[in-house]
Amino acid sequence: MTTMDDTQVHLGASWYPEMWPEEEWHKDVARMKEGGFTLIRLFEFAWKRFEPKEGVYEFDWAVKVLDLLHAEGIQAMIGTPSAAPPAWLTTTYPEVLQTSADGKVKTHGKRKHYNHHSAKYRECCQGIVGQMVEHLGDHPAVHSWQIDNEMSGFDYGQETTDRFHDWLADRYVSVEHLNEIWGLNFWSQAYDDFSQVPLCVATVGSIEVPERNHPSLIVAIARFQNEAWTSFMKEQVDVIRAKCAHPISSNMTGFIGQMNWDNHFEIMDRAGVSSYADLSYFYINTSKMDRLRPMKQAPYWMLETAPNWSGGGPIWNIHHQEEGVRLFSWVSILLGGSMVLYWQWRSHWAGQEMQHGTCVDATGAWMPCKEVWQQLSAEYAAHGDWLMKHPAGRGPIAIMTAVENSWVFSIDPIHPSNQNYGKRITEDYYLPLRDAQYHRDIIHPGANLEDYSLIICPQMAMLSDHTREQLSAWVEEGGRLILGPMSGYRTDEMTARTDRIFGELEELMGARCSRRFTPHWVEDTINVVFENGNRCHPRVWCDGFEPLGETDVLATYQGGYGEGHAAVVSHRHGKGRVVTVGCPLDESCLMGLVDELAAEVDVAPLVKAAPGVMACPRVDASGNLAGLGLVNTTKDPQPVVCPQAGTDLFTGEPAGAELTLPPLGVQIIQYG
Repeated sequence: MTTMDDTQVHLGASWYPEMWPEEEWHKDVARMKEGGFTLIRLFEFAWKRFEPKEGVYEFDWAVKVLDLLHAEGIQAMIGTPSAAPPAWLTTTYPEVLQTSADGKVKTHGKRKHYNHHSAKYRECCQGIVGQMVEHLGDHPAVHSWQIDNEMSGFDYGQETTDRFHDWLADRYVSVEHLNEIWGLNFWSQAYDDFSQVPLCVATVGSIEVPERNHPSLIVAIARFQNEAWTSFMKEQVDVIRAKCAHPISSNMTGFIGQMNWDNHFEIMDRAGVSSYADLSYFYINTSKMDRLRPMKQAPYWMLETAPNWSGGGPIWNIHHQEEGVRLFSWVSILLGGSMVLYWQWRSHWAGQEMQHGTCVDATGAWMPCKEVWQQLSAEYAAHGDWLMKHPAGRGPIAIMTAVENSWVFSIDPIHPSNQNYGKRITEDYYLPLRDAQYHRDIIHPGANLEDYSLIICPQMAMLSDHTREQLSAWVEEGGRLILGPMSGYRTDEMTARTDRIFGELEELMGARCSRRFTPHWVEDTINVVFENGNRCHPRVWCDGFEPLGETDVLATYQGGYGEGHAAVVSHRHGKGRVVTVGCPLDESCLMGLVDELAAEVDVAPLVKAAPGVMACPRVDASGNLAGLGLVNTTKDPQPVVCPQAGTDLFTGEPAGAELTLPPLGVQIIQYG
């Protein structure tokens, strides 16, 4: 059982005391206190310092670090150091090193260069984590644990290949069954034994790019690699939980891509993330937050962002100016977080990323934004209790996504290179909802749908039978569903359906597929024309429909292979309605459908404001609106019309329903 610190909003940073002499620790901790920091992330790369030689452990120095923090009332998050194994380990046991797809074995001197499948490496990781728990786990400064650091990557070595063949045998039982369900008679790909199946990496086949391997195999490999990541994390989680009750998280990167966040965070207590997109692409950050929020009942954690600028490769000023640092930090909390940690506290005096933004430089002098951190700390201390008692509300609208579909859209050759799944979800579906001021969640299949009135399910090529049944039952009870485009046309094994293009999904759609075609290179000659007069050009791929029963045609293709075929259809299903979209629409046509369906279920925008303004609802224990966080991500003043007048939480002064947010401004309106 874990104990959750849900009464305080934390501000902090990552600190690497192992890089500094002990006399500097006191100075650093004093500055942390001065800056208002309440939580410090530690030890994630300190394996060598903890275990200088195999079986020889040194923890006294770490206890001193924790003592110093505790004396100043600062808590600590302990990171397990498995992202950076020491040289004695990789030299003694070279089999723990990661092998790339081209057969090259990674060398010591970076990070994340280990093989997460390696039995020996897992044994070593459990050993060092066990020692850390034994020596540090009961220290009063400890707040939480972090597993590894920004985990990612696949391995292709012999041990991994052998494990993959075992995984195939467990999943498919016989190679004959594998051959049958993957259709491996094509190109004589059928196998006589699981040991013949290659552990490959694929590229999309074309005239310019060599042919890829079998799509079903590629998806299977990604599943196998991800399941191994989940078990790798769980082994460390289990060691910690055996003796500690602190909450556990990790800092994932990206959005929807290689790593299956949904499964990884299921074994942890908190969802956590590193987020570095700059102010010009702020929606990339907020989409992560809107995805993290519904994953767990507890607040998510922002475990890494820049305190000013970033510099892992090119140096970029992600927050643009001091007001942007405050804006990002507040948005992280208002959308459902309870912690913001900067990377990092003190500039490295040697090694990689010496130019990365920090809180103090290598000499210990303050870097830009000290006053902002102090302001944030004071604001979090003053209002954290109210915020934690009034959490971020769930959105009445959800976008359903699944990481496995990002794999589909990276290998299916019908989709050009600009069809990166995460990019399309954020830019084509998420951003229009956000800019229209609809509160929204990003959910995964299997999520509880009861809280949602409208769900958008785009580009879910693989839509499992369970999810189909779940969506059907939800619509039958009154939900509104926008289905597609490009959803439901692949089986769970990344093959085509042979009975109907969309299988049983066509009953929910109230239509069958009547025509499939690509508009590539002739998009401008084809129109999707709506009954209400709206129109747009299709993109990427088109499905035409033949209505079944009392299904209404909302839009029709004009021109090209789809001439006269329905492009958008509407079907009543029980108390609800399904609108199926045959191709990606432009923002105006998509939002026309959203507005129509939202109105049917009494869902309205939270506020009236220009794009770039965000409203973040806070709710009471009964789910009623208790306040609104308002943020202006633009560099111009922005007027906002709220649903009612309230009280400015920062000043205690009355706040009218109509107000103006300053550039990069933040305001919290309290109701009741």
